[in-house]
Amino acid sequence: MKEIQEAHTDVGKNSSEIGKLHSIFSKELTPELSEQYLTSLTEKLGGVEQSWETFVGKGEALHQYIGENIYGPLVVGYCNWVKHQCDDIGHTDGNVYFALRDAAPLLAAADILWQGNGLKPVGIFANRPILGIEDEFTPDAESENYQMGLKYLEKHGVHKNGDIIWVDSGAWGTVVKLMKETVLKDTNLYPFFWYSHNPHIPGYLNELQTQTGIPEKTLEILNDSLECMFPQPWQRPTTVMDNGNGPEVILKPSTILSIQWGNAAIDGVTKAAHRLNGSVTQDSEIMHLKLLAELSEQSQKTGEWTGVLPVNTPTWSKGSEFLASWPAELLP
Repeated sequence: MKEIQEAHTDVGKNSSEIGKLHSIFSKELTPELSEQYLTSLTEKLGGVEQSWETFVGKGEALHQYIGENIYGPLVVGYCNWVKHQCDDIGHTDGNVYFALRDAAPLLAAADILWQGNGLKPVGIFANRPILGIEDEFTPDAESENYQMGLKYLEKHGVHKNGDIIWVDSGAWGTVVKLMKETVLKDTNLYPFFWYSHNPHIPGYLNELQTQTGIPEKTLEILNDSLECMFPQPWQRPTTVMDNGNGPEVILKPSTILSIQWGNAAIDGVTKAAHRLNGSVTQDSEIMHLKLLAELSEQSQKTGEWTGVLPVNTPTWSKGSEFLASWPAELLP
């Protein structure tokens, strides 16, 4: 009887924690896409009718595997690509800023791959809410965050002294534009995106795409997939405050599953970085990009969890307008 009661309790806990993760993902994807993704993931793990330890452990193993073997080679390729970009502009020594949270897997790989080569990966929290940039996807943005958010960036090194190398998952460049037009007016800002929806900002997946013929929409899906395949230990930050030691981003811990499965996915990326040691060929990069595209298509057709979203989140309705107003000489 006791074992039956404990199993029943675990079913409730498993379901409850998936529900909490759904609340987090709903803010980053959509409620519908979040539910679809987590339902298929729960089925992949064998459902909620198992012990908590087994449920969590299966999820950790799955996320670590996907992080290492599916995304890992492309993340390593991305870090190599950024280093080559830095070499081309003569930035061979100094900070490279990674916009958290989405760039966390990219930062984890760079921490390993760039050891001893002069480049220093630096994680910094930066998003639209922190800088008071409002759109239909960031209703939590507060305009009063604007000045405090900029001061936070300056405090952590994003200021007018020297060139700034900016790494982000993508896609439009709203944060890049705001930084360049304010604190970095007289500074060369070089953004390098995982995926770019902006023709003025280089994108790693975009450059690989030219050799594959993969549709642009698929690149959007792969960019959105980073947010759920690499869940974070912190909820999406929206506020910057000065508590006496200068402005800092206020961080709130995320859910248990987000922390444990996210750490497992990051651990997978670090394993890929150690194993590959930067030696990933372009043929391998193209193969893994095609694999991600195929996994997304498989998920769309069958409803099966594959580690890649079946569809992209809604495209920004004012994106075309934003790009049309982009100053041609804004970036080097």
